[in-house]
Amino acid sequence: MKKTLIVAVLIVAAVPCIAGAQEQTLISGELESGGYGGPVIKLSGVNNELSLFMGGRGGWIINHSFIIGGGGYGLANDIFVSSKKLGFGYGGLELGYVFFSDSLLHFTLHSLIGFGGVAFEDDAAGSDEVFVLEPEATVVLNISRFFRIAAGVSYRFVTGVTASGVSDASLSGLSGLLVFKFGSF
Repeated sequence: MKKTLIVAVLIVAAVPCIAGAQEQTLISGELESGGYGGPVIKLSGVNNELSLFMGGRGGWIINHSFIIGGGGYGLANDIFVSSKKLGFGYGGLELGYVFFSDSLLHFTLHSLIGFGGVAFEDDAAGSDEVFVLEPEATVVLNISRFFRIAAGVSYRFVTGVTASGVSDASLSGLSGLLVFKFGSF
């Protein structure tokens, strides 16, 4: 997977060189900048049980459209596997795009690319390090100039689980989420 990602980045970087002599940029004209941060609540399934994740995210908003930021989330309720309490958290880089940001109701597409940890409480074996990819779509309501509420869905893809009693599939899954955004949009 790493090799495929590296090849894709090299191809995308080479396209402007092949396209012609005129400089093309992703962002042209005057740059407008903003940012936000806030808590996130996710309801999801973990090991076939309804689970609550709590966390937060923040980001730099470029020209009211592109978001570059980060986020982190942790399992907030007790999930037991073979009478052992499961711990699961993850975080990473979040990239997003905002559509029609000035409209009262608009939408965003996001994706988290990162890593996490899976462990059992009081387990001397340590924890599994896992890779997490989580695409997301939300509908956003502009409450005020400095406050937004978003609701949406995401799907968490988890790979690298080796702990007994859980698997990649049991930690992957659909989530419903609520995001509170405070900042300059």
